[in-house]
Amino acid sequence: MMARTSLILIFLVLVVLVSSTEARQATATIEGVVLHQTGETLPGVHVSLPDIQRGTSTNADGLFRLQNIPAGEHTLRVSMVGFQTHFQTILLEAGQVLSLTVELSPITLQSGELVVTASRRSQLIGRVSVSMNTITPAEISSRNIISLDQALDYVPGVQVLGNSVNIRGSSGFAYGVGSRVLLLVDGVPLMGPDQGGMDFDGLPLTQTRQIEVLKSPGSALYGGGALGGVINLITRDFSEQPETTLRFFGGLYEPVRFDEWKESWDGASEYRPVQGLLFGRSHQVGSRFGYWISGKLIDNAGYLQNNTSEGIELYTKLGWNINRNIDFSLYTGARRNRNYQFLYWNGLRDPLRPGQIQLAGDTASGSNRGLSDRLTILPVFTHNVSDAVQYTIKGRLFGVAFRPIDREGNVRSSDRHNVGVRYGGEAQVNIQPFDNLILTTGGSFDENYVRSDVFVGEDSLMVRNQPEGAVFFQAEVNWNNRLTTTAGFRYDAYQIHTLETATQFSPKFSASYSVTDHLTARASLGKGFRVPSVAERFFNNQDFFPLVSNLALQPETSMGYEAGFTYMNLIGRNLSIKAELTGFWNDYRRLVEPTFIAERGAFQFINLTEARIRGAEASLSFSTVDQRHHLTTAYTLLDPTDLELNEPLVYRSRHLVQASGRSQLRSWLEAGVDFRAASAPERVDTDFSLFVNDAEVFPAVYVTDARVRFMWNQPIRGLDLSAAFIARNIFDYYYIERPAIFGPPRNYQVVIEASF
Repeated sequence: MMARTSLILIFLVLVVLVSSTEARQATATIEGVVLHQTGETLPGVHVSLPDIQRGTSTNADGLFRLQNIPAGEHTLRVSMVGFQTHFQTILLEAGQVLSLTVELSPITLQSGELVVTASRRSQLIGRVSVSMNTITPAEISSRNIISLDQALDYVPGVQVLGNSVNIRGSSGFAYGVGSRVLLLVDGVPLMGPDQGGMDFDGLPLTQTRQIEVLKSPGSALYGGGALGGVINLITRDFSEQPETTLRFFGGLYEPVRFDEWKESWDGASEYRPVQGLLFGRSHQVGSRFGYWISGKLIDNAGYLQNNTSEGIELYTKLGWNINRNIDFSLYTGARRNRNYQFLYWNGLRDPLRPGQIQLAGDTASGSNRGLSDRLTILPVFTHNVSDAVQYTIKGRLFGVAFRPIDREGNVRSSDRHNVGVRYGGEAQVNIQPFDNLILTTGGSFDENYVRSDVFVGEDSLMVRNQPEGAVFFQAEVNWNNRLTTTAGFRYDAYQIHTLETATQFSPKFSASYSVTDHLTARASLGKGFRVPSVAERFFNNQDFFPLVSNLALQPETSMGYEAGFTYMNLIGRNLSIKAELTGFWNDYRRLVEPTFIAERGAFQFINLTEARIRGAEASLSFSTVDQRHHLTTAYTLLDPTDLELNEPLVYRSRHLVQASGRSQLRSWLEAGVDFRAASAPERVDTDFSLFVNDAEVFPAVYVTDARVRFMWNQPIRGLDLSAAFIARNIFDYYYIERPAIFGPPRNYQVVIEASF
């Protein structure tokens, strides 16, 4: 009986094997790669055969594979939100492996942009499930942007108050310390080790591929400081042909209109000059080595008394292709500036001169003069272990030094020098075990070292250390041709004092769904946090403003929720449209704010309040297919509320408006105009006005810039030339840049750029 049963089982197995072999012989395989029209591979593209309901998505390298497809004729459909859908009729023979290369054309310029900030890896902006904006090299060059704050002025939902970046109301104004927005260069944090703020000037603008702005909490991937968002400057690849860029600029600030202001300072009646040079050089020398250099020289007389700046910056990036799977690069930056910093005015009747504060037995000054040095070293090692596994190791060293200068122009003694260093590194592994699953994991370690006489604090120590470590994990799943979800977390541990450590668990989840080929719905939630900076915790000085230390400060936290839609399509054959609508809700706890403490007669940073910021943001942009004409408008509505006081949060504008237009009128002529507006804050910090005259004055902002550019498109002996005239604040609207600082009056620049 058992022998008969065994024979039957063997027979059945043989039948199954023969049947499966015949089935395989009657099927075929389709494989291939999907490319952007520029030649870059496109990840996350939907590839399907609608007639048999089969499909897949391209992997991180733009590759796809469909197996066991019945032989015969099929229609291949390749689609991605923001790209024109590609249809192709294919005829498959049994046993055939068909290899294809498919090129997609973007409907809009933005849809074809590759971004990395949202998920720590390269992906199309059309697949990102959180709010993001990018700033392109064309915008940087066209507007002659020479500092980061100028680039951020026209990003929807972003407002710059002095040296504080405010994304959707997250920051307000914090006296230039403790930024709630994290600054990265190629994914590496570049926040000051002492004040925890960002440096607007120390960036390689001539070698920038794009600037990415993530407008939601980013702590789940990047840790502390990303409470309100992330700004990531992505540097360029090396140019295949040697390329040199020189950009000369010179300009003038107009004299102010009011005679009363001119009487207080002779410089108010003069045209105040600013001039400088940006330069760059890039070359992929061979198959294994490339380099670029970027630099800036600037001399700015300023439009305020005691507000001059002169400096030099130099940045380099070297890259080695050790073999086809291993790369190493080294980014370095060095900067020296001699600045006369204007801290606060002498009142609304005398806003162009620095004020003074009378303290017990002393006088604090509203200006500060010093010599500032910065050094950055960022090595990166990347190894592609296989098609499915890649790891990256990044190191970082960021040093700052500030040396005060006395009234005679001499550098003060070394015990008055402020020195800070941030050093550390991180390791990240990307794993793609299946075409529809991408895993990202890693860890990091950093330490801040600060030595300063103004950070003495109540424990009388002059040296501060703040070590921090973290691990993170993220999984991205493409469930089908339309739905993608991302989930992850980060666990951070920070030593905030000698005997105290703070820990944070930051989860995130996001999803995007392609409703149609042109419409995407997205939703996300995530937690953010920020450990107070060394300056907020330990600053104890009255040279410029009465501030005392607070060793008991606790980390701030936030929980952000967001949902929105993105629509991209063609209108007719020549005009593309991109529309976005987003709603957001952010809850904040233990926000750190400077507060006047009456019994101490000084300000102190304290954990002040719980807050809620909710709102909506809408943007609409039009672009011709040939990219000669662009128009973008955006509106952000904020409801920023202090939940403990049931009043608006200080220094938050309820309404933000940005609009930009650019048109290439002729092959040799381009013109553009930019407008930004911010409503007056409903509430300001009146404690500040106890010391500084009229510090509570903060009107609405309406600024319009215009530019015209002449281009020589035909190279003359390999030389491309352009000349531009830029007028900023063309209606000479007087506004407040941040509390107690007058904004720039109308000013002009002439820019001449040469590339060869």
